[in-house]
Order: sequence, then structure tokens, then C-alpha cells
Amino acid sequence: MTTLRYSVVPRIFERGYPVVEVTRGKRSGVVANVSAIGCIGVVIVATRGEAGPGEVLVKIRGGSEAFIAWSPEPLPKGTTVLVIDERGSRAVDVSAWTDPLRPDPPNP
Repeated sequence: MTTLRYSVVPRIFERGYPVVEVTRGKRSGVVANVSAIGCIGVVIVATRGEAGPGEVLVKIRGGSEAFIAWSPEPLPKGTTVLVIDERGSRAVDVSAWTDPLRPDPPNP
């Protein structure tokens, strides 16, 4: 007797309704939850240090995702950052980052 394995994979809402994909013994295309710690991002809404968070676009899971970003010191928009900790699923602690392998672009 052969046992068939079914799995239900939630997907993004389409036309306002949740969509699920039922697979029959196949791997789904959904990426598992991956930690953002150690990922590089760019500040898209300036942080205010201890006074309040900003927002950062982080390269993660084969794409880019926006996270609420906290930092010890204020960081302006456009600053490259390194994720140093997570505060739940959609909030991170960041620190300014200069890539040691990528030299600064020449100033015009």
C-alpha cells in the first residue's frame, strides 16, 4: 500500500481572498523562516536612535523585505546597515555598516 503525503501551503492573498496550494508529495516553493541577523540592508526611513524606530530594506530569503529598525544612534535614510538582533518577526536592531570588501565609490 502506498501512502500519499499532502501538504497545504499558504500563499499571499489574491483578489482579497487567501489562497492555498495543495501539493501531492512534492516540495513546496515556500522558503522557511530565516533569521535576519547578519543580513545587510539599507535605511529607507531614518531611525531616531533611542527616540524611535525607522524602517530598513533587508536582503533576505532571495529578495528584499522591509523591517521596523531600531538603532542605538540616529541613522539617516540611505545608510547601509547590518542586522544585529531581532525583536520579534518584523522588527530588528541595526548598526551602521561599511563593507570592508567594497571600497567607497569615488567622490565626484
